[in-house]
Amino acid sequence: MTDPEELEEIPEVIQPISDPVDTARRRHGAAGAILAAGMFGVDIALGRKPKEDAPVVIASSSDPTDIDTDGIRIPLDAATDLIAPPQPPSDPYAPKPRRRRG
Repeated sequence: MTDPEELEEIPEVIQPISDPVDTARRRHGAAGAILAAGMFGVDIALGRKPKEDAPVVIASSSDPTDIDTDGIRIPLDAATDLIAPPQPPSDPYAPKPRRRRG
């Protein structure tokens, strides 16, 4: 068995600092770094703050319908309704068509 005194001390993991300018320099060269730095300068000069979206609440006179199973029915006048039947469900795992070269 090993003594606790002989065990190495594990250093703390330091999270890398994300620097978009250095990332742009590595990926796109000097021109990418210049463009990224310029865009950050414009962002700071404009001083824009991210907007906080307010929640939207809409009152409804009835329960919501499931248009995937029921379709859509909109009355236009006393004698006319606009009807859109429900679409058949699509296969989420359908193979993608192969592109032909030629």
